[in-house]
Amino acid sequence: MMNQFKQILVHARIALLAAGVLMSYAVKGQTVICVAPEGSDAAGGSAQHPVATLEAAIRVLEKHPVADSATLQLAGGTYRLTAPIMLDGTSPIAKWKHVALKAAYGQQVIISGNRLMEGKWQAAGDNLWKCAVEGVFNQLFVNGKRATRSRYPNAGEWLEPDSINFGKHELYFQGKLPAAFEKIKGAELHATGMWHWNRQYIERFDGKKQRVVTVTYPGTEASYTKIGKRDRVHFENAMAFLDTEGEWYLDRERRLLYYFSKEKPDDQVFEYPALTQLFRLSGSANQRISDFSIDGITFEGTEWDMTAVERKGLQAGFWGTGRTDSVYAPPAALSLAWVANSRITDCTFRNLGEGAISLGDGCAFNAIEDNRFEDVGSNVIQIGYRRAYLGKGHPLHLDFEDAALVSHHNLIRNNVLDNFGTTDRGAVGIWIGYAHNNRIDHNRITNFPYAGINVGWYWGTDTTLVATHCHHNTIAWNDISKGMRYLSDGAGIYLVGNQPGTVIHDNFVHQIGGGFTITSGIYVDEGGANMTVTGNYFDALDNPNEAHAIKLHKNAIPTMTIYNNGGEYRVQPIHTNPAYKYGKYAEVRLVRPPFPRLYGVQKK
Repeated sequence: MMNQFKQILVHARIALLAAGVLMSYAVKGQTVICVAPEGSDAAGGSAQHPVATLEAAIRVLEKHPVADSATLQLAGGTYRLTAPIMLDGTSPIAKWKHVALKAAYGQQVIISGNRLMEGKWQAAGDNLWKCAVEGVFNQLFVNGKRATRSRYPNAGEWLEPDSINFGKHELYFQGKLPAAFEKIKGAELHATGMWHWNRQYIERFDGKKQRVVTVTYPGTEASYTKIGKRDRVHFENAMAFLDTEGEWYLDRERRLLYYFSKEKPDDQVFEYPALTQLFRLSGSANQRISDFSIDGITFEGTEWDMTAVERKGLQAGFWGTGRTDSVYAPPAALSLAWVANSRITDCTFRNLGEGAISLGDGCAFNAIEDNRFEDVGSNVIQIGYRRAYLGKGHPLHLDFEDAALVSHHNLIRNNVLDNFGTTDRGAVGIWIGYAHNNRIDHNRITNFPYAGINVGWYWGTDTTLVATHCHHNTIAWNDISKGMRYLSDGAGIYLVGNQPGTVIHDNFVHQIGGGFTITSGIYVDEGGANMTVTGNYFDALDNPNEAHAIKLHKNAIPTMTIYNNGGEYRVQPIHTNPAYKYGKYAEVRLVRPPFPRLYGVQKK
């Protein structure tokens, strides 16, 4: 009788496998849901019968009895999302002790917010081609590389305004604006404002008076630093600017894409982003998501948005308008809130219009390790993230009243950040706001237009030491190079405010400069106090106006500990800029470290 019962069970299991309804399989006590592009969402997620989408895999796991460990295993291929993946504390998945989202061993897995263009190209003029598209977008990727949106002047060039009438929204460019521009509609002005990066709409071009009139106030109203005659300006998004190989323009009304190329682009692969976010993991104060790991995944294809208030940069990728209006932070492809003891490892983030990773409310004891970030539009990694808020007394000042909301004890280690700030040139590589006890070490940060690392978010004075939740952060053993390529008044490592216990040690900052003024290796800005800066090396800091290894602006100097930098064994003397009493700098020689390989990413 018992043998007959066993045979019935065996036959039933075979039937379930044949029907593809086996929900999962166990490996060493672990539940595994398999996903493959050639799978079916009607399947059960077994190795033999994988589901086809990540959404289906999550549904399967949510129906599975909660156990210790689960893995969502993705086979090689591209998974194109129609909406962001969102998991919150109400999902049964939050009750598992450990959940992993990972690529199958040795396979390349891409989670993409891009859409493939499938239309036919037609001739539209000399070296000009057009194709009908379904979407509206601000970015285009050709064969996996960012294509240049039509612009004037061309990439690598810029204009400097001769004069600006802020009240009338006018910027004058004598002898620099072709008369044909008067017919342009819908173009954008992109301009620096020393450390600001502004993107806003143009109302009209006036060829006769050689002026550009913007729809709103030129630059950010919230800052006392305005667009000046040394700032860099270019215009984007007009058919008249389309004149260089690989440039493109989208006629939004007719949904026609124009592409400048000597050859018909039939053999090229064109993609455009349709999402601003790819994955959001969000617990709550009562139900944190813990021990969630993401491993070996490539995330690509997010859009940037001009927004209803345009994009008038304030600081480090944040934007706003007036001093009493809300400020906004760039969204991230992968967003976490109320997540603890989790890991993001061996992933690639690329071709993003905004940021890559944000750690928001209540994120603690997480690790971001061994990842690669390339062509990230705005802030790459943000800790202490809030999407929007209204500052108190200063547009950016709003510490957390509830300590439970503060991000802390997170690790950013052994990552490569290469080429970021590609859509927002005021962006930074790693941003820490009101957050504490975080560690940034052994990262390679290179090719960026403004600052590499930004820690602190309260601008005080040399006599006003305000305590915030930003303290006891460590920045160590990073290799930071080829920064400050476009904006001014920044550094490889930028810090601001009173930060007790924060230590910046043993970093190598080099090849920094390119903006028209003020370049630094390490820059401690307004209200800087109670930090230790030691053991750092600097080389090739380039600026015709001002360049210092360690710049100190409105700091509480007696509280700062600065010693043994530049390969010297001494307390560094502090000097004052004779033209500006608040501008000080440490006396540090420029020299490469004896063992450069010790800095940046370390091989395992």
